[in-house]
Amino acid sequence: MRILEVENEKEDIFLENIKSIAEGLHKMWGEKSEVIIHDLKQPESSVVFVAGKLTDRDLGAPITDLVLRTIKNNDDPDDILNYRTNTKDGRVFKSSTMFIKNAAEKVEYCLCINIDITEMLMTQNMISSFTDVEAEKTDAENQQQENFAKNIDEILVNLIDNAKNQVEKPIAYMNKEDKLKIIKFLDERGAFTITKSVETVAQELNVSKFTIYNYLKEIKNEE
Repeated sequence: MRILEVENEKEDIFLENIKSIAEGLHKMWGEKSEVIIHDLKQPESSVVFVAGKLTDRDLGAPITDLVLRTIKNNDDPDDILNYRTNTKDGRVFKSSTMFIKNAAEKVEYCLCINIDITEMLMTQNMISSFTDVEAEKTDAENQQQENFAKNIDEILVNLIDNAKNQVEKPIAYMNKEDKLKIIKFLDERGAFTITKSVETVAQELNVSKFTIYNYLKEIKNEE
């Protein structure tokens, strides 16, 4: 029991050190920044520290879909640095997601940084229009899709909506291949690591949860 207590104390100190770094980064970048720490051991309520309020998330908010699909089947993910995120309300963030390992070399936390560059881009566009210089186009490979949700259900709903957009048909007109395409899209993005996701997707596609399991098995066999 004492050994377990010592290990927990070490983990608490480790997390407190990360929080100190995150708080310092937020203070350096100011009110247009947000620094969040996710505990990857609890994806459905992963946010354990928040500095800043750009995405209006609180402690206990879930992991983002970007992190979810990055860590799926990957024990040693690369950091995702300096990517562009477009929010639903039209703001533009410069973002980075960095994965942090514990003493056992296992990825346990991630540090996510968002900086609102909307006004900077507006200023850049104004300068470009005056100087007749075409604004540099953002490399498509340097853009990432990421949704900032307040609960895990919202993450799953967004993933399902994106998946259905891959097949331009109403659910009632979809055949097996259409539904397999949706399941594969969701699986590649880690949707089925979310609790009760199979039941939710089955209800959305008007099939049984056993059909979803069979689809997943079929996809795995093809791979």
